Amino acid sequence: MPTTTASITLSSADLTSDALSLNSSTSLLNAGLTTGLKSTSGLSRKECTSLDTFTLYHADEYTSDRANKVYLKNTSTTPTEYFLVTIDDEPMGRLYAGDWAFFPWSATNGTKAAFSVTFANTWAEDDTAVFDGVTITLGSTETTAAMTDLVVAAKYPNFTVVETSASVATFTAKDSNDLSLIEEGAASDDYVVTTTGNGTGTVARTVAPVASANDIKITPSVATSITLESMLIYEV
Repeated sequence: MPTTTASITLSSADLTSDALSLNSSTSLLNAGLTTGLKSTSGLSRKECTSLDTFTLYHADEYTSDRANKVYLKNTSTTPTEYFLVTIDDEPMGRLYAGDWAFFPWSATNGTKAAFSVTFANTWAEDDTAVFDGVTITLGSTETTAAMTDLVVAAKYPNFTVVETSASVATFTAKDSNDLSLIEEGAASDDYVVTTTGNGTGTVARTVAPVASANDIKITPSVATSITLESMLIYEV
C-alpha cells in the first residue's frame, strides 16, 4: 500500500505572547486506521477566466463517508484575488493568493433518478424512439425485443441504460443533481416514440432523485485568468 504523509508547520514570533511553533504530521489511511489511501485524482490545475461557479469534485463519483482528503491552492500572486470554496453550496471559506487548504471530505452521494420504458405491441421498420438527444431507429427486425436491444446499446449523454427484460429498458441518471422527473405514460413528452403501427414505449418512474449534498465547488473573485491547484486522495 502507498504511504502518504501530510505535514503542517505553524510558526510565529509575535502572534501570541510566546513564540508559536507547532508541527504536526500524519499518514493518510483508509477509514479505520489500517492501510494507506491508494487512489488519487492526481495533481491538476483549473484555470478560470470568468466568475462562473465550477464543480471541482462530484460526490457521486466517490464512495460516501470514507477517509478522503482534499488539497487546494490558489496560485495567484495578486493579494486581492481569491476562490470561494463551497460544499453543498454552503461557503467553506476563501482561498486568497498563495493560500492553500487540506481537509477531509465525506463525499456523501445523492440518489440518481431512474425510470423504465416498456416496449409493446407492433413495431415496424423505421419506427423511432427519442430521448436525451438520441434517436433510435428500428431496422428490418420488427420486434419489441429488437427495439429494446437498440435502446440499450445506445450511448446517452446524461443517462445509463440496462435491459431488465426482453422488452424493458431501465434508465439511470449519471448525476444525482439532475432532478428532472421524466414524464410518465405511453405519450410522454420526455421519451418520444414514433410508430407506423401501434407500438408503444411506456415510461414508469422507478427512483425519485435526491441531490448530492457534498459537491465541492469553487467560484473565482475575478473574471481574468486565475488558477486553482487541486488534488483528491480518496478511498474506494
